[in-house]
Amino acid sequence: MNPPGNRTPKPDWKGLSAQAGDVLGPEFWQDIASIIPLTGPRVDMYETPQELVVVAEVPGLSSPEQIQLSFRDQSLLMRGMLVRPYQVLDEQMRLSERFFGAFERVFRLPSNAMTDQMRAQYHNGLLIIRIPLAPPDGEKVIPIQFT
Repeated sequence: MNPPGNRTPKPDWKGLSAQAGDVLGPEFWQDIASIIPLTGPRVDMYETPQELVVVAEVPGLSSPEQIQLSFRDQSLLMRGMLVRPYQVLDEQMRLSERFFGAFERVFRLPSNAMTDQMRAQYHNGLLIIRIPLAPPDGEKVIPIQFT
């Protein structure tokens, strides 16, 4: 059992990725990407003591109507459309790593996320969402009544 406030350690995906690339060759991840393509923008999410920050790669947006953010059931929903800025047939593509098309991403938020104070900014192809976190309440002792 983890002490209060500690989280279960996450797998070392970067290390696993590097090992797979070393063993299976440099084209391994390109081959995997062609079999299991990305179905939305790439996202980083990190947490500081004050906030949770979500950074999404959404290049080429020109208006707020092209992307929508909403909140439901302790989850942040991101929907939108990424349009390919050049006309090319699929059979002309020699390498296709970028995602284009309609997408929907769902991110589970921690229980201390202050969702009523979320704010989002779009700049240089990045959508940055900042969600303040309520300070930890600390451990609360529950009295036990003996009869």
